[in-house]
Amino acid sequence: MVTELPYPLGYHLQEYLLIIEPIDQAQKQIQAFKRYFIKNHRYHNAIVSRGHITLMRFLQHEHVEQRIVQKLQQLANSIQPFEVELQNFGSFGHTLFIDVKSADPILQLVATHKQELRPLLSGAKHLAPYFAAKPHITIARNLTPAQHEIIWPIWKRTRYHDTFRANNMVLLKRAAGIQSRYAVVRKFDFLGLLPPFIQGKLFA
Repeated sequence: MVTELPYPLGYHLQEYLLIIEPIDQAQKQIQAFKRYFIKNHRYHNAIVSRGHITLMRFLQHEHVEQRIVQKLQQLANSIQPFEVELQNFGSFGHTLFIDVKSADPILQLVATHKQELRPLLSGAKHLAPYFAAKPHITIARNLTPAQHEIIWPIWKRTRYHDTFRANNMVLLKRAAGIQSRYAVVRKFDFLGLLPPFIQGKLFA
């Protein structure tokens, strides 16, 4: 018996994540902070993943993926590598994170290309694509209010400063609605070969 697929081939909905990953010593220190959190707080509900800065997150069908990859490659060709400065810790209540002090290059990257990317990123009518407004590197998320009340006095007093050079961005994906590991789709090197696009109003 042949089971009918819920979607035609290539139309399965995927969750995509476009990120910048810290490199070298910065990534090692971030992972050390995460290991410290796991060892000392032991909150099994808290999600601790590899350190990264999220640029955008969206749902889309697989058959659009190649067009997205081509567009992101064009954009990466026009972007100059830039320095990212990390300083101290912040909190959203449910999320503990490292603050990105030099957020302007990241916000500009997102804002400059937001409008031209949006038509390719709207694969789910009920869920609009997410574009970074507060760049950060998550240490742990899904914290309860009680857990946050315990850990935040410790982390807000902790001082940290580092920099790394962002030379590329990485597109990841996983099946929508399934909490599995992301797979790498493509890494896009920042080449700075083409004149940058004219930036419109920030997050208009």
